[in-house]
Amino acid sequence: MSDCGCSRRCTCSVTAGSGVTVEGRGSKTNPYVISAGGGAAEPTALSVTDTPTVDLTLTGTGTTADPYNVTADVILDPAPPGGGSNLVHAGPDGLYVECADVRGCLSAGDGIAYDPVSGEIKARPSADAGNTVGFGADGGLYSAGGVGGAPTVVQARDTPTVDTTVSGTGSAGDPYVVSAAVILDPAPPGGGSNLAHAGPDGLYVECADVRGCLSAGDGIAYDPATGAIKARPSADAGNTVSIGADGGLYAPSGGGGGPATVATACGLTGDGSAASPLAAAVATWPFACPVDANGGDVYCDSAGALRTLPRGQASTVGDNRTTNFPNVRVPTGTALTVVHTENMTVTNPSACLPAYVIYEAEIDADFDLPAPVGGANGGAAALGFSTDELLYIENSGGQLIKDTHFQLSRTYWGGVIPPGGTATQTVAVTMGRGAGLATYDRIQVTTRAFLINL
Repeated sequence: MSDCGCSRRCTCSVTAGSGVTVEGRGSKTNPYVISAGGGAAEPTALSVTDTPTVDLTLTGTGTTADPYNVTADVILDPAPPGGGSNLVHAGPDGLYVECADVRGCLSAGDGIAYDPVSGEIKARPSADAGNTVGFGADGGLYSAGGVGGAPTVVQARDTPTVDTTVSGTGSAGDPYVVSAAVILDPAPPGGGSNLAHAGPDGLYVECADVRGCLSAGDGIAYDPATGAIKARPSADAGNTVSIGADGGLYAPSGGGGGPATVATACGLTGDGSAASPLAAAVATWPFACPVDANGGDVYCDSAGALRTLPRGQASTVGDNRTTNFPNVRVPTGTALTVVHTENMTVTNPSACLPAYVIYEAEIDADFDLPAPVGGANGGAAALGFSTDELLYIENSGGQLIKDTHFQLSRTYWGGVIPPGGTATQTVAVTMGRGAGLATYDRIQVTTRAFLINL
């Protein structure tokens, strides 16, 4: 180890890292020996992600003794989107689709004979009189064509609206193929855009194409996005034209050609004339806060009546339950123990307003408290709600105290219940500090809920 400046014994420190071991003391007789693979390398992190077609499973921890194992199962759709059965199967040797699965998917149409058992498909010449189609020597469809053996000639003739194309020679190996495509005028004579379109499923003209052809003139309001066309009464002063109750244009009759006047009832002022227009009859806002930020809204119902905000209301519900017990020993220890629970579920009666809930619970328990014996403490018990001890009693007299009971009360804030919602409050009766063979044999729980809708 002369390279590190040591003379007789090397004092250099060599520390092993992950996956490396160091042996020896660094002397000439016991030199350092550094080896790889002695440390415990951290396992490689590995996770799997499923796809809609493959379900991956990962087991193992990635160590030599417990290597990762990744398995994959193909996911077969039990209900394909087309509505039929899935033709793909999974067997012990892999995925498969057999001919027997596929043959039921086919059926014979015109000109075809089909055997779904064997899967054989044949051409079926017509049995009509005069048909010249048959089978040639090579098993293909064959027709000499024409009348009296003359060849059949097929020509394409276009029209201004259809482009017809003929291909093939009319032989068995190269039959005639006639195709046609609709011709759409790229520049209609009116100068606008062609509203007709050709799509993969045929020709079409949609409402959205037509609506741009229209516009609103005098007395009309038109929405080209929806195609809604409405009459538009003038906003000029004195105009009596409006929309009647039946949706038609309406103008009341008036003397001398002037605007008509009306008699108003509750909630309205004015007579409808230019000097006294109709207006809502309102009171003066009597509050110091601004009406714009604090005034309530007015609404119109389905019958045309004016409505204000939903009315606030207050309601209360209650329950009283008594449970008898076979002289159960009062729990010992200073920590209170839950010996009985009652649940109260309330429903917000308003379909519009939230309910602010306050619960009030009362508990009444009967205790048997034996008298002290031989200098020991007499019967004792503590009673409370949950972890809150509200009562402690101990018999220090000379005789048994039988069925002594106490009534305790507590109020809970129940929070806010949304319109039509429900909430449950649990009342936990707890006891503790039991001594002197004290027992209880009855617990009565009274619950009340006060609901305020604002």
